[in-house]
Amino acid sequence: VAKNDEAHRRLSVQFSQREIKKTYVALVHGWLKKDYGTVNSSISRDRVRRVRMTTRLKGGRDAITHYKAIRQIESLFGKFTLLEVKIDTGRTHQIRVHMASLGHAVVGDTLYGAARELRPHKAASRQTISLERNFLHAAALEFSHPRTGQSLSFSAALPRELDEFLTLVQSAYNGRKNEGS
Repeated sequence: VAKNDEAHRRLSVQFSQREIKKTYVALVHGWLKKDYGTVNSSISRDRVRRVRMTTRLKGGRDAITHYKAIRQIESLFGKFTLLEVKIDTGRTHQIRVHMASLGHAVVGDTLYGAARELRPHKAASRQTISLERNFLHAAALEFSHPRTGQSLSFSAALPRELDEFLTLVQSAYNGRKNEGS
């Protein structure tokens, strides 16, 4: 969103030159093999399920996603990793597709393989939990003001429903919990 055509053009240039920095927070299923890494896989539309995107086809558009583990969580509902994710590109469903390609779907993302409900692994409890949305949050955005060039940065805390879900998962503690780097 820009106030005028000139601002829109200048912001578009920043996007196309990958100068805008975007940071997200995601909760994914499982523990990643590495605490940080980069996924550099092109993304294209799935030929069978047209609402989905995929990394499995040749061609597609370049997509680069960097991730860093904030926390590993082991709970009655399974293992999870809370991630900080930065993207160099902005492809449709990019973070969701890249995380799923690693075998770690974003919690709540049934389109890319996450369960609709999380069931406890121990028979002591039958309570299931679910999230009505993907656990993916645009946490920060940095760019240059289109007129003055001043560096601007904006951030937003986790929305209440994601914060409450994270607290719920962590309170269903099952054994050790490791802090990521």
